[in-house]
Amino acid sequence: MKKVLVVDDDHGFLLSLQDMCRERVDSFEIVTAGNGKEALAVLGSQPVHLVVTDLKMPEMDGFELVSRMSRLRNSVPVIAMTAFGTPEMEDRLMNLGAFQYIEKPVDFELLLQKIKDGLAAGAKGHVSGVSLSSFLQLLELDRKTCTIMARAGARTGLLFFENGSLINAYAEPLVGLDAAFEIISWEQAEIEIYNFCQNRKQTIDAPLGFILIEGARLSDERGDMPAQAAGERDDEFDHLEDLDFATSPLPPAGAAMAAALAQGGRASLEETLNAVQGVNRVVLVAKDGTVRVQRNIDNKEFKPFVTYVAVAADKIRGILGYGHLPSHIILSQEKGEQLLIIPGTELSVGIEVESGVSPTKIVAAIGPALAEAQQLEAQA
Repeated sequence: MKKVLVVDDDHGFLLSLQDMCRERVDSFEIVTAGNGKEALAVLGSQPVHLVVTDLKMPEMDGFELVSRMSRLRNSVPVIAMTAFGTPEMEDRLMNLGAFQYIEKPVDFELLLQKIKDGLAAGAKGHVSGVSLSSFLQLLELDRKTCTIMARAGARTGLLFFENGSLINAYAEPLVGLDAAFEIISWEQAEIEIYNFCQNRKQTIDAPLGFILIEGARLSDERGDMPAQAAGERDDEFDHLEDLDFATSPLPPAGAAMAAALAQGGRASLEETLNAVQGVNRVVLVAKDGTVRVQRNIDNKEFKPFVTYVAVAADKIRGILGYGHLPSHIILSQEKGEQLLIIPGTELSVGIEVESGVSPTKIVAAIGPALAEAQQLEAQA
């Protein structure tokens, strides 16, 4: 018998759905979980043919659950329960994979029909789980503010959402709308979600629907191109393994981070900084001047200079009337190395980058962990 996993922190709703299905359905069985963490445990312990999940839950919400599911070998179709659905939005949602949504409060009859339809589609071999495009539509639907890291093979990209709108994107060497088109075109991308918007600048004004259509068109145009052989990469992505900490060889200091990512967890800022490849030295300084992380700091002037540049950046921001600090500052040195400084309101980072390594790729690699650490520091 097929199994349908229903994930919701409303215990009464789960009991009611189970009772209804016992009385009226003999083609599938309902199993339940109270949040995303419990759901992952169920998915890891038994076969599940379809998942129905709420989006707002403690411990791990539905967005993170779906992003974790995108990294499972056997994709599972998903029905999302949301309080923000509208007929207009339903018309705009593309039918990609088996992704669907249903409004809350839930109409049991409609949910039952959607479950039956999803299982029937799976039996015919048409289900491919949740695609990146359908996940992004889910973010728009629920007006989510977050940062999305998408990985497809050796390629890594970042998408920045504010209140459900895509405001910026990054996929080396592309930025903004071109980067968004590139990322959307990737097939079978793995998704990781961070519940904050790391980006500080809006460069994209186009509607998400238009971006998805253009990304799909780009993907179709590439359809006739032969697949890249394993181990091969485009020249412009020669150093992109620096961003893929879960699969690239790491120094011993980064082993904890690799283990955390392999288990679907998140690495701390310290683990991220220690695991970044292509750097000579690193220092992380709090706003009170204390050093939180340092690596290979043999020059007594390195830390004070990083602090000075971060403070100067804040003063210049105030003089010019800008609302935010610059996202990063790059200073070139005579021997080819570059000094990357990322100023922050709570924490500032200084990194001496090896010659030939892209500082912007390092910004993308450490950005989500640094932004989360900034938030935690501000709340402390």
